[in-house]
Amino acid sequence: MLAFASFAMTAQDLPAPSPSSTLEQRVGLTDFTVEYSRPGVKGREIFGELVPNGKVWRTGANKATAIEFNTPVTFAGQLVPAGKYSLFTIPNQDTWTVILNKNTELWGADGYDEKQDVFRVDVAATTTKESTETFTIDFQSIVDGKAELVIRWANTLVKLPFEVDVQSKAIANIKAALANANEDDLWKVNRSAAIYYTRNDIDHKAALEYIENAIKLNPNNWYSYLVHGEVLFALGENKKAVKAAEKAMEIGMEEANKANKEFAYVGMLESFMEEWSAK
Repeated sequence: MLAFASFAMTAQDLPAPSPSSTLEQRVGLTDFTVEYSRPGVKGREIFGELVPNGKVWRTGANKATAIEFNTPVTFAGQLVPAGKYSLFTIPNQDTWTVILNKNTELWGADGYDEKQDVFRVDVAATTTKESTETFTIDFQSIVDGKAELVIRWANTLVKLPFEVDVQSKAIANIKAALANANEDDLWKVNRSAAIYYTRNDIDHKAALEYIENAIKLNPNNWYSYLVHGEVLFALGENKKAVKAAEKAMEIGMEEANKANKEFAYVGMLESFMEEWSAK
């Protein structure tokens, strides 16, 4: 009976002092996962006391924090291969050393081996007016393929900038989609390719080929003609661009009339035509 009572007590589901958390974030076409535990300040002096300066820290609580990404990532100018790593830090008053280490099975920093590091960099540590009660890791300033990995706790803020290669993966995805698309969807895939190439200023001639293929496969979609106009304008063919927009307006209005509705994009198309005509 005593053994059973002991087992029952240890098997209870009780709140953890530092609850675990899993953070998932896509940046560009790269998927990130961060697994970490989140201690609280709880009235304690954190950095320089609970977390000593100048010593390797698990960057959280319990098991060492882990970060995983499925494409190579350039952190602070250094390229790190895709994979799963432990995230360690060495806090100091004005700077932190941020470390990615191959060993992802450590409990805290016990057993940490610098020889297993794949990345190490010093970044600025900022003192904030507002205190963050619960230790937090987040992704911020996400723009295209660039972002910041942000660490906040107590009155300290640390940001690690990074970037990922979006373009080469996007182009590979386009080629794969073109190769595997069924007949009904091929025109949409061509149009999406044209949009990506044009709006990212990659190859306007290739974009023109893609959008002309889309229109050939489906000549009755008003938006395809607008994209055609965008591509032509990017190539300096302004008069042709205006004609493409006029065709988009014609098809859009015809579709709306048949459905006894208003064509909601009249103003947008008129704006494009005005801009392209002026230039």
